[in-house]
Amino acid sequence: MIFGRSFGWALVILAIIMASAEAVMALGTGQYSGLATSEIWTLLVGQTPSFTANSSEILSAASAGIMAMPAWVVFGTIGIVLAHFCRKRRDHRRMFRTIR
Repeated sequence: MIFGRSFGWALVILAIIMASAEAVMALGTGQYSGLATSEIWTLLVGQTPSFTANSSEILSAASAGIMAMPAWVVFGTIGIVLAHFCRKRRDHRRMFRTIR
């Protein structure tokens, strides 16, 4: 649980850094195209992502859409989901206790 929460927060921080870097680059002179998720995937894995081999049309269209999104959006969403699902949960006390 602590690993998932830490990794989620690390992804959120990375997404904030990437978003601020893209904002600075967009305000600069010249033409700037944002960093897509497929470019990050290629840098990390070493090959271009291809999801069309053994998947349905809906899955390949969804994955192509996700890979075309800005990288900070995908990293931030995954980070928030991980941080939420791996959070500490409080014990839920019953309001009315049963009498035996």
